[in-house]
Amino acid sequence: MQFSFMKKQGGSHPEEKKDRTRKIPIVDATIPKVLIFPVSMHIGAPAKPIVEVGDKVKVGQMIAEAGGFISANIYSSVSGEVIAVEKRPSTGGEIDSIIIKNDYEYIKDEPIVEPGKSAHMTDDEIIETVRKAGIVGMGGATFPTAVKLSPPPGMTIDSFIINGAECEPYSTSDNRVMVEYAEEIVSGINLIRKLFPKIKKVYIGIEDNKPNALKSMREATASYRDVIVQPLKTMYPQGSEKGLIKTMTGREVPPGGLPAEVRCVVMNTSTIRACYRACEFGEPLTDRIVSVSGTPIKEAKNLRVKIGTPIDSLIEDCGGFSEVPGKVLSGGPMMGKPISDLGISIIKGTTAITVLTPAEADEGEEKDCIMCSECLNVCPVSLQPILISDAFDRGNLQKAKELGAMDCIECGNCSFICPSKIPLLDNILAAKAAIKEQEAG
Repeated sequence: MQFSFMKKQGGSHPEEKKDRTRKIPIVDATIPKVLIFPVSMHIGAPAKPIVEVGDKVKVGQMIAEAGGFISANIYSSVSGEVIAVEKRPSTGGEIDSIIIKNDYEYIKDEPIVEPGKSAHMTDDEIIETVRKAGIVGMGGATFPTAVKLSPPPGMTIDSFIINGAECEPYSTSDNRVMVEYAEEIVSGINLIRKLFPKIKKVYIGIEDNKPNALKSMREATASYRDVIVQPLKTMYPQGSEKGLIKTMTGREVPPGGLPAEVRCVVMNTSTIRACYRACEFGEPLTDRIVSVSGTPIKEAKNLRVKIGTPIDSLIEDCGGFSEVPGKVLSGGPMMGKPISDLGISIIKGTTAITVLTPAEADEGEEKDCIMCSECLNVCPVSLQPILISDAFDRGNLQKAKELGAMDCIECGNCSFICPSKIPLLDNILAAKAAIKEQEAG
């Protein structure tokens, strides 16, 4: 049986466009001469650099430490020399960054924990290792994972959900991780569930356009009676955290609430694999899988990429462009961020690089709202995007907040469906930023 969020919860059907990479095995990306490590590649406080220009570093050596409880350590993915600590362009604007020149020797630092001991770790040791490894949500959210694994006292977790939906068009990185590393994902599940002894069910949600991933995960979990590999109807944004909880358990996270409030923990497939590798092999987070696709890309690929690798290096790995691109996105066409500088680097949450043709990138001319209500119909969290957008345009932040701007999950469905080409998501994002700034004083 296919599961899906209720119709009243919205959703849309953008073209999947995954055919070019869904069956392509993961290969290693070229490791460039110079790598760039922004200190803000996660939600929360920026990490604090602990290296200086001229320092020699090793693979897996910490170069920036967490700047607070909600923050994450950053590690070098190569050995070499720190040649600069300065602001560089990133998807979030100009960000303080550590620039390392690769010496191509790949001398490794000591593992962060003794390898081979994960089965005997205590709960505190697991959480501390995940924290130390700098692991964040690798599906794009980039929330520090150790914080997610430490719910407030008194909150009982009885359901563990693994997010393998990967509903964003073009992207196939999680799909390939499930196909090629199913056993490591299961080992990660067994490791993390130890933290929550009252878990009754583990759900692995995968959209039904990923038959190989469904097959691989079913084979890997065949001996587990309480692990359910659940096919989901292909619909965007099937992989949203709150929507997935509703789909799998029938529970609804309250506005502004956390999954733990409805006794759930949700983790992305790549994130849980990273947790396993940190605890079992002592590996900090230094690489990730990234799919590079789009019509202008000569040879679309799924690449194992060293964090800090500039995007132009991945484009070169794929043979460059077959035509002049209209837009390059970090992520997919629904939630991805436009890139104007291909020197921007891959960070922990980069799932995909998507390249659009000029025709695909043409958003059309904005017109007046025709009051069709389509943005309301497709919103998966039952907001009224056009009203929030209008409130922001009028400078009424209080009204935008009352209409639920802060509950927007930023899926982009409203902008995608709008026949008037109103930049609804951009306006809501701007409203959220303004509300946060206002509340911060």
